[in-house]
Parts: sequence; C-alpha cells; structure tokens
Amino acid sequence: MHSWSYVGRATGLAAMVLMTASLTACGSSGPAPDNGNPASQPQAKPTGAADDVQVAKAAEAFMKAWMFDPADVKTMCELETKAARPNFTDDGGTVDGCVASRKTLAERTREPDRAPLRFTLDHVQDVKASRKHPAGKGVLATGQRDGEKPFRYALRLVKEDGRWRVEQDEDVYEGRYGHTADPVADVLWSMG
Repeated sequence: MHSWSYVGRATGLAAMVLMTASLTACGSSGPAPDNGNPASQPQAKPTGAADDVQVAKAAEAFMKAWMFDPADVKTMCELETKAARPNFTDDGGTVDGCVASRKTLAERTREPDRAPLRFTLDHVQDVKASRKHPAGKGVLATGQRDGEKPFRYALRLVKEDGRWRVEQDEDVYEGRYGHTADPVADVLWSMG
C-alpha cells in the first residue's frame, strides 16, 4: 500500500509539473525574439491619456495648418521640431527661416468647388526611435473631403521645449497599407 501511494504522488507531481510548464509556455507574455526583420521592430505600446490628447491636438493643428488652403505656414512651422524644419541646416531651424522657405504653401488658394477638408486622428501610440528620428508618439491622421478618397499620414511627435511637435510626417501609401488599420509604427520605422 505504501508503494502505491508513492507512485500516485510521483505521478501527480509529474502531471502538475507538466501542466505548469505548458501553462507557462502558453501564457508567456514576454517580447517576441528579434529575428532582425524590420517588421518585428515597431510595436505599438499604450500611452498616457493626457499625452494622447495633447499629441492628437498638436497633430490635427499641424495637418490643418499644412493642408488647408492657403496654408498657415507660421503655425505649421511652430508645430514642428527645429530639426524637422526645412531650414535646420541653414539657421538651426528658426521659425522665421521655416516660414520663408515655405512661402509657396501660403500662396495656395482654396478651390471653391471642392468640399471642405476634415481630419480624424487615431492610433496614438508610443513609437521607437528610428535611424533618423528619436522615440516619441505616433498618430494616424486621415484627411477626407466629401466625394473624394481619403488620404492618410503617419506622424511622429516628440516633446521639444515642453510641447509636442511634429518630428516626422509620412504619407501612408495605400498600395502597401490600404488594408492596414494601424500602419503608424511600421510606416514611421521603415521611412525614418
């Protein structure tokens, strides 16, 4: 009788060890191994709600300043990081230099027959540093006019001088990302 209880305990213990090992393997929440594939690099991470709101507001203001006709070039420049401004190598990215270099955007006129442009912002997330840009927040900006196809931009924002500013803006190519709801991390990683 004693040997049967020993065998029963050993069998039970072995079963418990196997069950624990299988549950641990199935429930593993560690990061996937990096296999050198760029697609495995960008991973969305949840962010704080207060930052998300500020990022979305800054991104929307930037897109409106840039895309509305005529462009509000001064606001657009103020909402970019110094390094993202086209005049960075000339004068360190001053707002005045940026405005001067983007003068033609301010000369665009609104086409009266086109419907008004509106934007939606979503998929705010942490984004890793890329080859050219620091880590920050990513957001997807979708522009739409009634009767026209929507267009999308992925934006990287970073804090500079205490404000969220656009560091990178990339067109989301519909040919590659047309069926992807959240291409932000991948676009910012692969283009930057």
